[in-house]
Amino acid sequence: MKTTLSTLVSLLLLAASIVKADTAPGAPADAAGRDLQAIRDFLRDSSQQVNQKQTPLEMEQRLEELFGRLRDMGTAFITRHPNDPRRWIIIDLLQPFGPRFVTDWGPLDEEGRPVKPVVDEAAAAAWKAQVLAWKADLAKATDVPEEVHQRKAEREAQLARMEARGREFAEKSRTGRIAPDFPMIDVDGKPVRLADFAGKVVVLDFWATWCGPCMAAMPHTEAVAARYKDQGVVVIGSCTNDTRDKFEKWVRANAAKYPNIVWTFDPLERSPERASVKQYEVLGIPTQFVIDRQGRLVDGVLGYHPDKPLLEAGLARAGIRVDAAVLAAGSDAPRTAP
Repeated sequence: MKTTLSTLVSLLLLAASIVKADTAPGAPADAAGRDLQAIRDFLRDSSQQVNQKQTPLEMEQRLEELFGRLRDMGTAFITRHPNDPRRWIIIDLLQPFGPRFVTDWGPLDEEGRPVKPVVDEAAAAAWKAQVLAWKADLAKATDVPEEVHQRKAEREAQLARMEARGREFAEKSRTGRIAPDFPMIDVDGKPVRLADFAGKVVVLDFWATWCGPCMAAMPHTEAVAARYKDQGVVVIGSCTNDTRDKFEKWVRANAAKYPNIVWTFDPLERSPERASVKQYEVLGIPTQFVIDRQGRLVDGVLGYHPDKPLLEAGLARAGIRVDAAVLAAGSDAPRTAP
């Protein structure tokens, strides 16, 4: 829910920044300007119509509808005004936002969220190819408006800050001190502690049921757990800053998808005394700590980094054999939730 709402807020802010000159009193009302204003008005109005009273499914459906309409309006603008420099504003806007081409929302979990929507893979692939083609054209264009350059610079600066924050956190985590143990419980209320996994290499993964980046990271974390379990790696998914009821509902609905993760909950829930804050000084979630066989902290990963093998690198620091090709993989922007 929080991720969906924050995405819509981002759209609203972007809409407010699109071609301010076109909305100024007395500005020329050319055809392209009118079309651009229509897109801006649509984004503003659509974002304001979404609220927290909607169900998770309604939120997802509304977001899909909004992105689909944005795709259609943006594509129409580019087709109608192929030589107008303002087409790059639209292309820049379309790059991070697009529909998923859901054809059936499928079953819902206990909180009413779609578990695995059915997607038109061909349509999604075609749209991705089109956006990549536009992105390549944008990189070579000589008539790009200054505001597009400014937004790109802002994104790059933000990415640099996030990466620096992640590097600083990782260095701080590589102290070699003994990982603080703390009481956890599993979905059945049975006690769990780090000491239960003595002699193992442990990945302590702090997450929450409301955290979008945490959900996005889980398939990769599960894959890592499955791949390295034969070398004695155990992944503990420790739910923090959440409620026990939501934890239990989420685990019962989703644990089957992640059979190699040990699901636990911090009974201190949202208290400032919870382990993620008091003992591990977590800045945001997801956050993963790698603990070696001697119980020492050897690495930390702040946020979710698609296609960036930071967790695997941490395992290598703990003595796990990790293929060099995996460690040489690419990178992308980290994502966290406060």
